[in-house]
Amino acid sequence: MHSIRTLLLVTGAILGFAVLATPASAFVPFTVTKTCIGGSPSICTISASSIPALIGAKIYYYGHAGLPSNTTFQSSAVVIVTEDGDTASGYCNVYTALPSRDGMCAFHDGTGALADLQAVAKVTRADPVPPAQAIWSWIGEAASPPALPPGP
Repeated sequence: MHSIRTLLLVTGAILGFAVLATPASAFVPFTVTKTCIGGSPSICTISASSIPALIGAKIYYYGHAGLPSNTTFQSSAVVIVTEDGDTASGYCNVYTALPSRDGMCAFHDGTGALADLQAVAKVTRADPVPPAQAIWSWIGEAASPPALPPGP
């Protein structure tokens, strides 16, 4: 019984120190508003973002991201290219079976100012009936590397 108490005490202390060691500002809000046109690759332009370096960037969707697309969802490899040529790579899944076409994007790698970008965001479409140019938004969280301070 004594060893169980000791184990619980030591485990609690380790977890407590781990929580205290985690920086409070490790993640920042990550938002994007983008306008998209179809094609292969599909291309979107970021018109607003909580990360200023992304405003004006192009997003290229290259189709299948290792998963076959079907009538339920579309999976795509994604590359963001800023006006300065910095890039971020990731994957997006959009649930095409839903009228809203909600989905999820995750970014994990990049170059230049986006080298340390790690972000996850929910994808939504502003208009449920896609016009020739659809407006979409991402809302999530991103790691905040020094080169990418959060916007206002």
